[in-house]
Amino acid sequence: MEKTCFKQHAKFWMTICFVGALAGCFEEDSAEATEKPARPVLSMIVGDTERFRTDSYPGRAEAVREVNLSFEVSGRMITRPVDVGSTVRSGEILGSLDPEPYVARIRTIEGEQASLQAALSNATTELERREKLLKNDFVSQANVDDQIMVVDAAKAKIEATEGLLDAARLNLNYTELKAPFDGIVSEVFADNFQNVVAKQPVMRILDTSQIEMEIGVPEALIGLAPFVEEISVTFSSLPNLEVPAEISRIGSEASLSTRTYPVTIVMDQPDEAKIQPGMAGKATARVRLPENWAKTGVEIPSAAVFSPDGENAGNTFVWLIDEASNTVSPKSVEVISIGGRGLVVQGLDAGDRIVTAGVNVITEGQKVRVEAP
Repeated sequence: MEKTCFKQHAKFWMTICFVGALAGCFEEDSAEATEKPARPVLSMIVGDTERFRTDSYPGRAEAVREVNLSFEVSGRMITRPVDVGSTVRSGEILGSLDPEPYVARIRTIEGEQASLQAALSNATTELERREKLLKNDFVSQANVDDQIMVVDAAKAKIEATEGLLDAARLNLNYTELKAPFDGIVSEVFADNFQNVVAKQPVMRILDTSQIEMEIGVPEALIGLAPFVEEISVTFSSLPNLEVPAEISRIGSEASLSTRTYPVTIVMDQPDEAKIQPGMAGKATARVRLPENWAKTGVEIPSAAVFSPDGENAGNTFVWLIDEASNTVSPKSVEVISIGGRGLVVQGLDAGDRIVTAGVNVITEGQKVRVEAP
């Protein structure tokens, strides 16, 4: 009997302990469930010159100028003294059409013009005769006016043929295809004795005296582009050669898929080797910020700036990320102008990490997870 009671008491206390432990687990799980997970955010480090220097930007070499050449008129091509790979000079004749149809057209118009000149001469002589007769009242004024109209009509026809003659002579000049600049023939699309029509591409020439390359600079770094001090480019096919370059132009709109801005850099051909269009390469840059950089304003993405409601309505802020605790706090900035690719603000220091997207769904003190540097 005593053993039975002991067993019952033991089961009772074990049940109590189990229920208590289970309740404790539920409390811990409930506490964990109420804690908000860290929000992933895109960010940038203000004035991150080190990243600009260490990052490399891939691209492909392109000729600084390239164009498909075509005749302005139609005809049969009778000469094409150049071929793929030929070096050409500005003004050099690259091909010609049979000029005879255009020469014949000029002769026809010149003949019509001579005939009209003769008719005008006769009409002018007749007008002079009638004007003399009018002085002696042998003819009426209406008779003279009729002849004046004949003379004016003859002059108008001659002026019309002058225009036709100018166009015919211009078309004759168009039978020669000339190089618009120094370059290299990269492709040909028509052969000798082939009939070509106006505007049909005949050949393609490239100006490789300079080389262009388009690279994509991240949205978080594009504001540093005006402070680039030096750019060097290396090509995979020329691994031991560094080519100095400079920025030629910067696109005003970022790619929707990559969030990078197109930046075109240009470089001269080096003496040591020849850079050919199509070569793959990568560019690296060195940035130097001026001493008054923070005072003159920092360009950041417009999506990084927000204006809250309430007592701070009308003021502008950015979310500053504390990298030790991974929490955010608002930092007041002053928008001083609209830049080419964002807003120019004052109030930030070099090294500040700020949120660059989704700023309106973040709250103060919220934990975040940096998705991109």
